Amino acid sequence: MSKLRHQQRRGHQKKSRKFAGLNLVSLMDIFTILVFFLMVNSSEVEVLQTSSKIKLPDSTSEQTPENRLVISVDTDDIVVQGRPVAKVADLRAQDVNIIPGLNAELEYQASRKGEIPEDGFKITIMGDHELPYWLLKKIMFTCQQADFARISLAVNKLDGATLEELGVNSEGLAPEESTGAAS
Repeated sequence: MSKLRHQQRRGHQKKSRKFAGLNLVSLMDIFTILVFFLMVNSSEVEVLQTSSKIKLPDSTSEQTPENRLVISVDTDDIVVQGRPVAKVADLRAQDVNIIPGLNAELEYQASRKGEIPEDGFKITIMGDHELPYWLLKKIMFTCQQADFARISLAVNKLDGATLEELGVNSEGLAPEESTGAAS
């Protein structure tokens, strides 16, 4: 009888067996939260692609940068939109103010943009905080010659807490340099 009992039990188990299903409610809840998280965190923050060789200077400017042509300058190269156009070591020996490779690339970029605005095209220079002045001057002069006269410099924005740590007020002055009446 035990064999018969065993067969009856197996038959009953097969009939009452339920298949496992996927609970979509929990999955939909997770995706809903994920969508809202991504929408909130994808605000209007613009991130410039920087090289590990470039450490931008700090600034308290409230203006946000616009999307425009970017020149990256590090200790070795001058790069326009990811394309190397000149070596810094070669420029050190030259006495001319115009950088030929940079000028050629900027003229090409200007020809792609079409008609030249009255005040020139916009461009951003992203250089290390220790960029030599003579090099910055040559880059800016070359930009102006190629009709990129509206030049911006890329910087790291400092927030209020960082300013207090540095001992600087919101106007960019140290407390002893602040203008205003002392009480």
